[in-house]
Amino acid sequence: MTNSLDACLELVSDRHRRRVVHHLRHEADGATTLEDLAEQLHSEGCDGKSGSLRDREQLAIQLHHTHLPKLAEYGVVEFELGSGAVRYQPNEQVETILDSLPTEASPPNP
Repeated sequence: MTNSLDACLELVSDRHRRRVVHHLRHEADGATTLEDLAEQLHSEGCDGKSGSLRDREQLAIQLHHTHLPKLAEYGVVEFELGSGAVRYQPNEQVETILDSLPTEASPPNP
């Protein structure tokens, strides 16, 4: 993937990838593991409610097979498949776009 504006916009067009970058940008050292990332994003997405284990596992699968590889291809993260280590690689273009977006509202409660 080239680092064009179009590629960057496509990268951040997905809510999960935006949440991954936001989370990693605000980690103390910009590093975590796939498991910890899935757990954190799942708990944030549930707004303090207990989400199902199946939902968390689905999120982990999506992160592993789709979102983290796309972020890695663009150079925003380093993702080690074997260990599951994820490390943020600051990217000015991505950060500028994300900082310009409005804060995402939590999903409505049923």
